[in-house]
Amino acid sequence: MSQSLISRILAAVAPKDDKFFNLFNQHTKILVEAAKQLANMSSAPSEEFDGYFAEIRRLEGMADNITRDVLLSLHKTFITPLDRGEIKDLIMALDDVVDYIEDIPMRSSLYGNGSFTVEMAALGQFVLRAAEKLEEAVGLMHDVANASRIIDICKMIGEIESDADRNMRQGVARLFREENDPKAIIRIKEMYELYEAAVDRCEDVGDVIHGITLERI
Repeated sequence: MSQSLISRILAAVAPKDDKFFNLFNQHTKILVEAAKQLANMSSAPSEEFDGYFAEIRRLEGMADNITRDVLLSLHKTFITPLDRGEIKDLIMALDDVVDYIEDIPMRSSLYGNGSFTVEMAALGQFVLRAAEKLEEAVGLMHDVANASRIIDICKMIGEIESDADRNMRQGVARLFREENDPKAIIRIKEMYELYEAAVDRCEDVGDVIHGITLERI
């Protein structure tokens, strides 16, 4: 009998422990707030950039603290509600999303430019929509009876990623049509790619959630 199967049997018969699910939920709340700050920043006047950046950095630190709490708890908890590898994969994937969100203003700051295009503003909204879906899915994971809804949400996240990818391609096409400065082209194209990467990481979390859910139905 595999160690993974033994872990699932023990989790099924052991008293319910919501500690890990509570930590996941705390992390996704921070993730959504960071995504809101990103979305607002992406359509705000450049003079407001520093305030949004500072708040995103603060939230990223909070998310890191929760990630550490989850990983430390894995070493202290005998029976876990999910396979240990699944818990680690999920919290690390969630934390990657917040890291990628922080990368966007960090890179903009390095370029010395806090202004964003209309496509970046739209991409910020895609990041937020995907983050909100992750929060919903994670909030349902404590009960296997929610499996059907969780799988539907994971599909929606994939659709959001596809929409974001189309938006990015349109932005890049317009960039090459209208911009003549090679430095500006490099900078703006890289920013588009960072936004798209943040949405991609949301889809990666959805894939982890989808896999965990399928193992339990």
